[in-house]
Amino acid sequence: MGKILKFPGKPIRPMSVRKGRAHCISVEILDVLRTRRTRWIVQFEVQEAAGFDANGGFTDEAVANGYRHRFYVTSTRATRQFVAETYELVASGKIAVWVDGVRVRESVARAV
Repeated sequence: MGKILKFPGKPIRPMSVRKGRAHCISVEILDVLRTRRTRWIVQFEVQEAAGFDANGGFTDEAVANGYRHRFYVTSTRATRQFVAETYELVASGKIAVWVDGVRVRESVARAV
C-alpha cells in the first residue's frame, strides 16, 4: 500500500523580513485549550532564535494575563527561521506573531 500525499493547492505568499541586525519579535499565545503546551513550543523556538535569556518573563501566569512576549533577534536569518518554525501555529490560530510591528498572517497569494 502506498501513502497518498496531499499538497496545498494554493501557493502561500512569503513574508519579507527587512535586512538588518536588530529585529523585534512579539508573540501572543491565543490557544485557549492547551495554553501551557503552546507556550512550551514557542519558548523553545524563542530560545533557538535569540538565546535562553530571551525567555525572561515568558511564564504561564503572564500568558494567562494576556501578556505579549517581546524579544530581540540579532540576525535576519534567525528571524526568518523563527517565522518558518512557528508558521503552523500562526496558521492554526494558536499564536499571533509580529516582526518589527508587522503581523505574520496566513495569506494566500492571488493568481495574476
